[in-house]
Amino acid sequence: MQQKTTAYLLTGFMMLVPVVYTQEASAATLLTPASAAIFNQTVSSGSFQNSYDVIIDGAFSAYNLSGSFSFQSVQILTSLTTDFSNASVTNTSGISSASVELLDSGSSIIATGSLSSFSVTSAPTLVDLGFLPPFYQGLLTTYNTITFNNIPVLGAGNYKLAVAGSSTGGAYTGSLSVSPIVPTAAVPLPGTIWMLLTGALGILGVRRKNTLKA
Repeated sequence: MQQKTTAYLLTGFMMLVPVVYTQEASAATLLTPASAAIFNQTVSSGSFQNSYDVIIDGAFSAYNLSGSFSFQSVQILTSLTTDFSNASVTNTSGISSASVELLDSGSSIIATGSLSSFSVTSAPTLVDLGFLPPFYQGLLTTYNTITFNNIPVLGAGNYKLAVAGSSTGGAYTGSLSVSPIVPTAAVPLPGTIWMLLTGALGILGVRRKNTLKA
């Protein structure tokens, strides 16, 4: 009996210990001007750190890169009032914190993302269990978006995308895309302009000749 009790306690303890989840992308993602890379990743409870290899093709010498990642967390709120003025959190699921970094081939940080978020609370539901005073319950859903900012002009080559954070079991989604910087070609002067310039120079030459004779 004592062995069974010990086993149950160990099992319960292991369930409480956060699981560190690390995943390395198995293949590099190729970014071309005509496509965007989409990332969808489910993570286990605990801290996570995922890394993705990204290759920008060599069709152009310079690129602008843009991207954003979305994370979501849900909390179950319990309150004795419908306005949740004294609410308590009974459960949290999803990704509560995260960061996104773009690294070069030498693992130096090129750019990070800025966070924006908003929360939505569902309509309160009255719960009556019979053996407790009735209470109200609702879901507080927080939507977090990390958007890359201050990204310098990038050349073709190998890069790495690092996504890290803390989760109670959730998923994130994101995308990266590149657009080539095409140099502006010099616009040739039309033939009529050259004719006009030649005529103007001729008139100036005649006037100068007449001035010298006078």
